[in-house]
Amino acid sequence: MKDYQVIWRGPVLDATGYGTASREYALALDRQGVDVKIETYTWNFPFTLENREKKERLQQLIEKPLSNHKRKILICHSPPAFIDKKERAKYEYCLLNTVWETNKIPESWKAILQTFDAVCVPCTHNIKALKNSGVSVPVFLVPHGADTDMFHPANPRTPLSEEEGRFVFVSVFDFQHRKNPESLLHAYWEAFTSNDQVLLVIKTYGSSRKGIRSAIMDYKRKLGYGEETAPLYVITGICEEKQLKGLYTAGDAFVLPTRGEGVGLPFIEALSSGLPVIATGWGGQMDFLNGKNSFLVKYKLESPSISIEKAISTTYPSFAEKGQLWAEADIEHLKQQMRYAFLNPKLCKQKGAQGRQDMMKLTWEKAGVAIIKAIDSLMGT
Repeated sequence: MKDYQVIWRGPVLDATGYGTASREYALALDRQGVDVKIETYTWNFPFTLENREKKERLQQLIEKPLSNHKRKILICHSPPAFIDKKERAKYEYCLLNTVWETNKIPESWKAILQTFDAVCVPCTHNIKALKNSGVSVPVFLVPHGADTDMFHPANPRTPLSEEEGRFVFVSVFDFQHRKNPESLLHAYWEAFTSNDQVLLVIKTYGSSRKGIRSAIMDYKRKLGYGEETAPLYVITGICEEKQLKGLYTAGDAFVLPTRGEGVGLPFIEALSSGLPVIATGWGGQMDFLNGKNSFLVKYKLESPSISIEKAISTTYPSFAEKGQLWAEADIEHLKQQMRYAFLNPKLCKQKGAQGRQDMMKLTWEKAGVAIIKAIDSLMGT
């Protein structure tokens, strides 16, 4: 047992990517023998865990009292935010565990990051972005892990209308501009027609069901498509764990032409479930995506402000700052990769099997060890 207590401040009960990572990081530290006390917050996307043991342990760590005799290390798992001096004085060290998706951090972030003793990020893409932005405090790589027990090829499939006999593309994302729903839909509607035995299933959240469906249908009409397009199945809101796991196993390939990721947890979940990934070849996901487990899509780097004007989903001004760049997927190549996957189901199974093997090596235990090493480095031990 370490002679310090980690105060883990994160949204451990949320259904967001931050939520998933936050509970897994905290539990990994706990399994490594670190004294962990969780201080949780929420973005109001509650997640119901099926794993009773994990659920009970999280609650125990939330209810655990602060230690009166150990040194305290605060780890904030969140977007950057200032900590006032009075609170800062309670801790020997304060670390920020955060993530960003473009080539450089927003201007407002740098001053905040410099107030922490160190910053932890989940990918080499982020390390480059922080260094390019002039961050001088220590930056540590603490990769995400894969829950290959939860996401498994043997999970029961979630029933989907119209799926029988069709090649199923699955896409899971927050309905925001960075995820690039525009190129995903455009490429699908151009690459396939109602005569193709194919189905695109989108699981998304972040806006109302009515708002998401209206945005998609308005975009379809704007592009000039009618009823001749291949079918689309849209699921909105937060779904149960069982349904989410079954969405992956109901699919033949996962597709998301994202403009930028810090990690891309759905990529990890898909590969763990035995699905190959079709994704933009730039971003944090490139730490684990490759030609053997994925169909990578060509791209060009450009300012986010260029595509924001045509967005059909939520946009964030911080992405459009001067000097920001992200990856715009080549729609023609995206179409080619989707068609190639569709026409080569055996290759999809091969890539999916390789992806699962790759994810078996990507453990949360390693993530916990990486955080401990970061703390030890700061403490000089």
